[in-house]
Amino acid sequence: MKLLTSILALFLVSCVALDDSCVSGCDDATPEPDVIEEEPLPPEPEPCLYPTATGRLLYSETFPEVSWEGAYDAEGNQVTIHLLDQYCGAEEGSVVSDYDSIVLAIGTGWCTYCPDYMRYIDSIADELETNNAMVIFVELQTATMATATSAYANEYINDLGITSGFRVGDANTWPLPEFFLNSSDIIAYPTAFIVRTRDMRIIANQRDSNYYMDFRSITAGISED
Repeated sequence: MKLLTSILALFLVSCVALDDSCVSGCDDATPEPDVIEEEPLPPEPEPCLYPTATGRLLYSETFPEVSWEGAYDAEGNQVTIHLLDQYCGAEEGSVVSDYDSIVLAIGTGWCTYCPDYMRYIDSIADELETNNAMVIFVELQTATMATATSAYANEYINDLGITSGFRVGDANTWPLPEFFLNSSDIIAYPTAFIVRTRDMRIIANQRDSNYYMDFRSITAGISED
C-alpha cells in the first residue's frame, strides 16, 4: 500500500512539471510581439545667420544687415527687402528674387549731381539684370533736407524718369532709421556700393573712384568667381 502511494505521488509531481514546462514551450502560448526599430529623425538644419558686420561702409567690409518694409519696386508695388534673404536665400513665393550682387545707389533730393548718376545706373539696368544684380535706389533726404521716406524715394526716382530698380528711403531703414545719413563713411553724394551676396562683402565703393564705377564689369560673373 505504501509502495502504491509513493508511485502515485511521483506520477502527480511529474504531471505538475510537465504543465509548468508548457507555460513557455507549448504551441498555444502567446508569442512575443516583434520589436520594430524606428528610423532616427534627420537633424534639424542649422539656422542661417547673417555674417558679422562692424557697421562700416568701406571696401571689403561686410555690409550691415538692414531691411526696408514698404519699399517700392519699379512698378510701384510695395515690397519688403531683407538683406538677410539675399544672403540666406529668399523664401519660396517671395516677390523679391535672389541676386548675385546688390547695387545700392545713394543720393538726396537736394544733391545737384544725383539725378544724372541715378539716370546712368538706370540706363544700364538691363545689363545689370543680365548679371543678376539687384538695384536699390536709396534716398536719404528730401529737397528740404527732411529725412526721406520710401514713399518720397519712389516719387523722386519716378520724377527722374527712371523705370528700374527698387526705391527706399532712409527714414524706413531697419533697424536704425537714418543709418546711411548718420554714417561717417558716406562723405559725398551721389555714392554707391556693390555688395556680393554670397558673403555680403562690399566689393566696390564709389568713394574710392573719381569716376563712375564700372558697374557692368564688376557685377559680371560674380556667380562664377
